[in-house]
Amino acid sequence: MNQMTLQELYEVGCSFESAVGQGTKSERARIPKNTSRINLNEELINNIINYDKEIKFLVAGEIWCPDFQLNVSVLKKFMDLNSNFDMSIITMSRGKKFLKPILNIEDAKFPLIIALDKDFNILGSFQEHPQIVKDVPSFEDIKLEYYKGKYLLDSANDIWKILNK
Repeated sequence: MNQMTLQELYEVGCSFESAVGQGTKSERARIPKNTSRINLNEELINNIINYDKEIKFLVAGEIWCPDFQLNVSVLKKFMDLNSNFDMSIITMSRGKKFLKPILNIEDAKFPLIIALDKDFNILGSFQEHPQIVKDVPSFEDIKLEYYKGKYLLDSANDIWKILNK
């Protein structure tokens, strides 16, 4: 199989719970810890709750990846707040093979999150880190804060912006 459509990729993906279940005990343990650190402001919570369009998040990533553990937990929060959001997770390998050409990106960063409408049209994408982290001259300077969840609200805001372009 040389090509797969976004819909086919979405259909072969697994749920958040299945992806987390494939992790080691310590990887699985990070998910509730990360989720507890997602402190969305009231306005964003209300916006997510009242969002009336169906959105499908196609995620290419792996549970062992700390960026996946952090940012995909944010997507799960969206899903917990509003059933119009759904997620399907494919492997990083499948993402490299099929999503890079679809998105026309040479050097994809993972997790690669594609926001799709109900008809599988691309609304936008999120790669690896929120923009504020990408803009920092040296990731090493904020790495510890990042991995402790300090930038989860920034991830949520970046994803929200994609949905409201």
